[in-house]
Amino acid sequence: MLTARREKVIAALGDRADMVSIAVQAFNRLEKTKICIDSILRWTNDFDYELILFDNGSTDGTLDYFKSINHPRKKIIRVTKNLGGIVNIVFNHYSGRYLAYIMGDVYVTKNWLKNLLTCMKSDDTIGMVSPVASNVSLQTVDLKFNTLEEMQEKAAAFNTSNPALWQERLALFPAVGLYRREALELGGLGDTGFHHYLADNDFSFRIRRAGFKLILCKDTFVHHDHDRNNPQEKNQTEKNVSFETGRKEFRKKYFGIDAFDDVNNFESSLISLISPEKISSKNPLSALGIDVLCGTPLLELKNKIREYGGKTCQLNAFSSDPRYWLDLHTICDGQVVCDPIETLSAQFKNQTFDYVLLGKPINAFPNPFALFRSLLPLLDKNGSLLLKLHNSYDVFAVLQTCGANLQLSTLNTNPDERFAQVHIDEFVRLMEDSGCYPRKFLVDNWPLDGNIRDVLKRTIMASGVGINPEEAFTRALIRDYVIEVCKK
Repeated sequence: MLTARREKVIAALGDRADMVSIAVQAFNRLEKTKICIDSILRWTNDFDYELILFDNGSTDGTLDYFKSINHPRKKIIRVTKNLGGIVNIVFNHYSGRYLAYIMGDVYVTKNWLKNLLTCMKSDDTIGMVSPVASNVSLQTVDLKFNTLEEMQEKAAAFNTSNPALWQERLALFPAVGLYRREALELGGLGDTGFHHYLADNDFSFRIRRAGFKLILCKDTFVHHDHDRNNPQEKNQTEKNVSFETGRKEFRKKYFGIDAFDDVNNFESSLISLISPEKISSKNPLSALGIDVLCGTPLLELKNKIREYGGKTCQLNAFSSDPRYWLDLHTICDGQVVCDPIETLSAQFKNQTFDYVLLGKPINAFPNPFALFRSLLPLLDKNGSLLLKLHNSYDVFAVLQTCGANLQLSTLNTNPDERFAQVHIDEFVRLMEDSGCYPRKFLVDNWPLDGNIRDVLKRTIMASGVGINPEEAFTRALIRDYVIEVCKK
């Protein structure tokens, strides 16, 4: 099917079958728009491209500036009212096989398009790619520059194409988005119900659910000259209302999937346990993710294996929540099962994996000891079980025990989440009794500020919690123990 679609698109485009259309969308901020256009004209001179200039209701002379630009394949589109983020009208006017959509406050850099196209053309199932950038959610790289000239110099050194740095993602938030025509045609036009916030999430979901991969090119940097955290850029109350409204509408549209909690569950600590010496460039690997929501931790594992030179990794998933079945299928090339956690062993009977990854702390599951024992037969003899154990004696437990009433609402916690009381020493004994050992072990601490740390320390000292108050204080700072479990 994919081949048939590709062949029909190529036949319909004729001599435009390899052409790129570059669309720049601007709303006021004329000086930034000029720098944006200048960067495109300067750093895209090796390509014969179409330039689409979209004035999204500007009142500062943007249209006159667009008219003054000299380019052989130029189109100008203008509306009289700001229509928000990515606007469908542009999709009706581009002529190429690929569309690069750029906001007017983004400055491209040397090799930007060459690198993005190299990634896009490496796999016909890639539908959307995006570079890293400054001031972009979850895709930020800080090159630490003081001037635009310095930025371009550093970006030129940074922008070296490297497939090991191509990361598959569930969603992209592009300062620059490069799209394949087939993906746009199947994914559909942008949903105008999302005026600004959540539009990127929705667009990503539809492209991915149409059968295409989304790739973040960490080998390419562009500069987004816009600080979204600056309250001067937009009324903060209006911003918060728009954001929460979009989040609510996203959950309604995708039957309970949250655009943030279910997608941005990155597990950098767990993934850091993966050792490059265990990765082979010849032998394919296999991984099973358990309750990883829409699948971000599995993609993180796959990306890390790629970064370390691994050939490939077959992804499998088990979820106790059927909401995630479809999105897990979009990233897994192996088995995807939705069932109660008690059926896990039966569902993957006689199968073993190089990596088994738990998407939430093991003591967040019912019967964590029984679950641990059921996971071991799924582990290859040289495999790794990547898990977290939530610290049952953390700052919350200690303060509650001591009767202290301290509000920690600034911390990222889920009030509905419950954890079994499992001491780390008890869990270590379980591993030893089961013929396993912790190959790697680290901790994730709660991000407490100095004032809360002082209150915690004084409370522990005054109450006499623990035999050693210093040890009790250090342990209370720990949120999760992060462990790589291997068989002896």
